[in-house]
Amino acid sequence: MHTADTQDKFMDLRAQGWSLGHIATEIHVSKRTLVEWNREFAADVQSIRTAELELLKEKIIASREEELDRLARLRKDVSDELANRTLKFVPIEKLFRLSVELREEMEHVRLNDGSEDQSCRPETNGSLRAGAPATNGTIRH
Repeated sequence: MHTADTQDKFMDLRAQGWSLGHIATEIHVSKRTLVEWNREFAADVQSIRTAELELLKEKIIASREEELDRLARLRKDVSDELANRTLKFVPIEKLFRLSVELREEMEHVRLNDGSEDQSCRPETNGSLRAGAPATNGTIRH
């Protein structure tokens, strides 16, 4: 007769995806006995596998949240640094490009918020309906 510890070890290894042959070698139990255990403990093995999968998902989610937190802190640092700098030395072409990008980002935020503001919605050609900067500093419509 085999101990409960041996059966527990079998269920843990099986839940990890080990083959019956490898488990037989590891825990020194005949493969025939393991075939019987495999049938007998199938629900337990599945429960262990499900629990391990949930734990892995939680670890992945926590890792993603940590990465998002890190990126948010970095973005805030960059935003704070930009807020302390003057724009007067930025070339006008870059300011216009920044203006368009900010408008697009605002539209993206509005659309994700559920608002349906049509005035700045992108046209099919990729330009914005609302005024886009022209190269002479005026607004094109």
